[in-house]
Amino acid sequence: MLEFLRPIVILDTWLDIILALISLFFLRLMWLARRDRTRSIFTLERENATIRMTRAFTGFIIVIGLIMGVYYLSLVTPTIVPPAPNTPTPTPIIALPPTPTPPPLLPTPTPTPTPQPPVIPTVVEEITPTSTPDLSKGQPPNCPNPGVKITQPGNGAHVDGVVQITGAATIDNFDYYKFEFRIPAIGDWVFITRSNSKVTEGVLGSWNSDTVPPGEYEFRLVVVDTTGNFPEPCVVRLVTK
Repeated sequence: MLEFLRPIVILDTWLDIILALISLFFLRLMWLARRDRTRSIFTLERENATIRMTRAFTGFIIVIGLIMGVYYLSLVTPTIVPPAPNTPTPTPIIALPPTPTPPPLLPTPTPTPTPQPPVIPTVVEEITPTSTPDLSKGQPPNCPNPGVKITQPGNGAHVDGVVQITGAATIDNFDYYKFEFRIPAIGDWVFITRSNSKVTEGVLGSWNSDTVPPGEYEFRLVVVDTTGNFPEPCVVRLVTK
């Protein structure tokens, strides 16, 4: 009844390797969850990261227990399950039929040459390689007001670290401009920084994307006049790493 334990003795090394790889996977999940919890600025995100880290730790403990169980069974199984007896394989006696006498050889006929079709040259069409889009730049944003625009980074750009913002911030009765961000279509806009100097075309400022967790965000430029009003802002979507 304990014969099902015999494969554990045979495959114990492979089982330990597979379980070790699984334990490394859970350790990586724990490290990623801890990093996300450290970078999180919202309570809900920190709670989600804590739950993920707890689940990964539980899975890691379970895998360690399985490794110890396989090691214990590999030591105990040979003492409680005797090896299977070796049954000799009978050698069959096969009676070979008598060797037939080969027929007399006939003269080999001379083959008639077959005419070959003419060779048609093959035309190889040159394929022009397609360029791969640069995800770090994105697409040019669609800003309705030429005096309120962001030229770089583009819409959908992948950014990392300190991002330089270029464009224009100049309207009639200019007072100041500011940067804001938010999770797409969720919550209020979060203020980043402002400047009191208009920019016709050039560097508007910078944003440290490491201050937010990795993900997709809406980033906008708002230019305000002296009356407190502002035209439609220029909004781009950025993906932080």
